[in-house]
Parts: sequence; structure tokens; C-alpha cells
Amino acid sequence: MSDVGTSRAGTDWQELVGNLHMHTIHSDGTGTHQDLVAAAQANQLDFIIATDHNVLVSQEEGWHGRVLLLVGEEVNDASLQPEINHCLVMGVQTDVSAHAAEPQALINAAHSQGAVTFLAHPIERASPLLSDTYEWHAWEVNGFTGIELWNFMSEFRYYAWSKLHALPMLYLPRFFTTGPWPEMLAKWDELLATRSQPIVAIGGSDAHAHTYHLGPLQRLFLSYRDCFAAVNTHLLVTAPLNRDVAHDRALIYDALRAGHAWVGYDLPGATRGFRFTASNGQETAIMGDALAANGQAVRFEIVTPGQAHLKLLRNGQVVAQARGTSLSYASPQPGIYRVEAWRRAWGKARGWVFSNPIYVK
Repeated sequence: MSDVGTSRAGTDWQELVGNLHMHTIHSDGTGTHQDLVAAAQANQLDFIIATDHNVLVSQEEGWHGRVLLLVGEEVNDASLQPEINHCLVMGVQTDVSAHAAEPQALINAAHSQGAVTFLAHPIERASPLLSDTYEWHAWEVNGFTGIELWNFMSEFRYYAWSKLHALPMLYLPRFFTTGPWPEMLAKWDELLATRSQPIVAIGGSDAHAHTYHLGPLQRLFLSYRDCFAAVNTHLLVTAPLNRDVAHDRALIYDALRAGHAWVGYDLPGATRGFRFTASNGQETAIMGDALAANGQAVRFEIVTPGQAHLKLLRNGQVVAQARGTSLSYASPQPGIYRVEAWRRAWGKARGWVFSNPIYVK
């Protein structure tokens, strides 16, 4: 993969926690951008990226208190039924939704502005109550930055088998969430193995803050505050945020582009402090980096901020695992190495951390 970044030993990495993919009154959400900011502040997030459908509300971008609000858009062709092929575009200066009907042209137009592009909820499961899915079908495209590995709202569609089944979900959503679908993880591994460039994974909340009605009952399902406490994207950046919007947005988008990131389900326990590194004795790589084995054993180190079932995968297959807060492993084998951490909460194992890969040559 010629586009993988090189490792950088000695960099003083700074961790940022953010929430991606959310909607406001400018498309099909119910809140304002200030509502998003308030929810982010309540969850002590560093940044959020709003992505209304086919509109770029760029005037809202900037620092709001201690939260940096960035603005992108979720572009899709609204004339399709069902509305497949949604793409999250982040970092554009001008609206690119005119290209919604042609996914490759959309990706090209976004990247010409220096943006990053992520295929939104690319694999979904339908239910009898919610039979439409909004998956990605245009897999012939290339050049996109990555995929939304875990879409928080999308997972709940599958559990809504009927209005009666949906009722406990409205009141106790945490008992239903388990992690990215296995077929989504398998698709990511396939893309990593077959594409000529890295495929970066992010998590998205897809927050809308809708109120649902069931007879006389009504319930706000997954408020912005609820969503921002759950599936977040954690970044490692090369310098602290300094409240200069241009500087700070560049740090965030550079980290997303490089894959210096992991998806963290922060509700059963904060994933801030997770680390995954690899060293060949001369250089140290972090998530998103490439590292040369040079015929020597590469040492992988995994550290988590809490107890979990840790799995190190090479090319989609588990090569080492442990229960605890750390895992060490050495191998001279080249491959694409990534981490999954699963944590028991509310009676079952739940996906907790999904790292981006380290690419060993």
C-alpha cells in the first residue's frame, strides 16, 4: 500500500475524543447546532463533526466554548428508492452534493478540496418493521478515505422487529447494542486486503434525536447527549488544539486521513488512554502507520484503560488474545494488524475498541 504513512518514533501524540455523523434541523434532525455543542460539552468531547444531508452549514463551524464544531455533509441521491450510497464528506469548503448521483465523481470532487470521505452505514440489517436499508452498493468506487465501521443508530434498526419489540429498546437501548456487525468487520478486512490504499475505520452516532410514538406513549430515542456518550472516534494528533480553527481542523482531518484513530464504545467504560503500537527496534508505529519488519520480529503492544478481552488480528485472523489491560506479541510476519477489545457489560460481551491497522511490510 503505497499511500500508508511512515512511522514516527518520539512524536508526542495528543489524544482527542470526538463524535462524527449527526443531523440537525437543517436536514432530518430535531436539534440545532447549539444543541449538538451542549451535548458534546456534557460528554466532555473535544470535537464533533455535523453532517446534515446534502447541505453544508459551514457558518456554524468554529469553537463553541470548549468544543470544536466542524461541519461536513452526508451526501446521497434522494431520488433513489431506497436511498442507497450515503457518503460522509468532511473538510470541504463548498457543497459537493450536486455529485450525489455519481459516487465516484462525488469522491473525486471532495478530495479535490482536500476533504476526507467515508462510506456511511455501508452494511445494514433490515427488520420486518424497518425493511428499507441504506447500504453502500457502489463498491466499484475507489479513492475513498474509509468506512463507517460502526453506525450506532443503524444497529437498532435490526432490533425493531415490531412496535412491541421496539418498546423495551426505546427505554433500555444499552441492552441491545453489541458492536459492528460481523459481516461489516469481514468486509473491512476484505477491503484492507484488496484495495491499493488504506481503508480507515471510524464510528458514527448518526444522531437525529427523534421522538417516537407508540399509542399514547412517546419517547425521545437516543438524544444527542445519549449518542455522544456511546460510539466515538478517538484520534491521536501531533500537537495540542490551540483554538485556531484552521490549525485545529487540519490536525483532526490529517489524523482521520492517516488512520491515527480507533472506534471506542465509551458507554460501558471510557476508552480514552487505549494505545496500540508496534516496534521493529528502530522505529515505533501507531495505528495507521506502516513499519518494515526487516526480517526481525516486530513487537506489538496493546494497552487498555480497563479490563477487556483483547484480540490482535493479522489479516482478519486472531493471532493473539488475552484478558486484562495489556497484551504483548512479537512476530516477523508481514501483514495488516488490528485490535479488537470486547468488554462485558449489562450481561453480555460488547465491542469496546476497534483500532485502525498497523501495516507491517
